[in-house]
Amino acid sequence: MPADVPFEEIPADALSVSATYRLMTDLVAPRPVAWVSTVDGEGRRNLAPFSYYQAVCSHPPMIVLAISWHADGRMKDTLRNILETRELVVSHVSEALVEAANATSAAFAPEVSEWEAVGVEAAPALRVAPPRVAGARAVLECALRQAIPLGSGAHGGPSSTLVIAEVVHFALAEGVAHRDARGRLQIDPDRLQAVGRLGGIAYTRTESRLELPRPAAPQTGKETP
Repeated sequence: MPADVPFEEIPADALSVSATYRLMTDLVAPRPVAWVSTVDGEGRRNLAPFSYYQAVCSHPPMIVLAISWHADGRMKDTLRNILETRELVVSHVSEALVEAANATSAAFAPEVSEWEAVGVEAAPALRVAPPRVAGARAVLECALRQAIPLGSGAHGGPSSTLVIAEVVHFALAEGVAHRDARGRLQIDPDRLQAVGRLGGIAYTRTESRLELPRPAAPQTGKETP
């Protein structure tokens, strides 16, 4: 884009909450989708997708997940369960599962299990209590490490809570990963078939990719003493 193209300048504090949300989700894209399963203290299961989600640390492996609060000031079931039991499972959303994942985003009542309502098959996790999505091609079993309230909602509570969780176990469907000549584990993106979240109701596939090797730093001509 030419440098002289004019910009529309938008002060963030001049936007409504809904306009800010739409702008953020339209601009910060594509985003990975975390299909999060949790259980409450009585073992009741919950399943919901979130796209404010990212990997942030490798040693130990950690993810962040931002969970917004309801407009009336209530905490979402997923967040309540995570704070209560300190465990969650993130099941990877592939093209084959994206419609089911989207269906679990409906505003089900707390006593309704999204698993049964949508017809998602569950499988037991190995290290934590919440189940995995049986058809997922990759799974991250996680333990809560920190929960940070963010912003201010209309009813005095937070606008969102940032969940920081450590991955305590990975599970990969057969064929998704392979090891290179040096024995390093690598994921085959064609087999993973990840989808990404865009703004509005849009998603994107990851079948079109480009590879760019990381460049070496330019030589400065200075000799190392």
